[in-house]
Amino acid sequence: MDTKSVHGKEYVEKKTGKPCKEYRNGDHTTTLMRTADGKVVEIQHNVMNPQPYNRLFKLTGTKGYATKYPTEQIALDQSQLKESGVQPEVDNLSSHGFLPQAEYNALMAKYTSPIIKKYGEIGREMGHGGMDYMMDARLVYCLQNGLPLDMDVYDLAEWCCLAELGSLSMDNNCAAVEFPDFTRGHWQEELYEAWQKADAKKAPKAKKAYQKALAKMNAAK
Repeated sequence: MDTKSVHGKEYVEKKTGKPCKEYRNGDHTTTLMRTADGKVVEIQHNVMNPQPYNRLFKLTGTKGYATKYPTEQIALDQSQLKESGVQPEVDNLSSHGFLPQAEYNALMAKYTSPIIKKYGEIGREMGHGGMDYMMDARLVYCLQNGLPLDMDVYDLAEWCCLAELGSLSMDNNCAAVEFPDFTRGHWQEELYEAWQKADAKKAPKAKKAYQKALAKMNAAK
């Protein structure tokens, strides 16, 4: 769904010198997506209104919360922090508040991806805080070493169709629109492969994810 257009109409009127009665794009657009696994993704797009730069990278789960730019912060309670392998230095940790700096630094030191460690600092001054360089370097590495890419053509189709699906929704009073399955039901095969390749510790969770996806697909038939 989107807001009414204020800045867009003003821009057209300023450039053309004529009244603009209608402008298709609202100043602020919010898109909600619900996945087959029951997760919800929220995407906001606003290039019209004045506001500080924010990438809106936030992850909310059942046992914690994390946000990245412009401030990197994590919220976990004491039991979750211990399970992660980091011994808290304070006794009153709560997931309703952010981790103290010492606990946060210990968590990052333990779980920062090797990809970020390798490419992050090199590309930090090369645009968007290094993320552009990091993604390009990862792509080149996968191609050079015969590895499957992190993103495939189905990801491309899903990303590109958001604009069209959003238009269909907003043209129909922000009605829900079904997201096409470009894989024709084969997306859960990756979950099956992950289950088969998982070690003993991760296998039960991987099996459950595959069975859940398969049950939802069969129920939809």
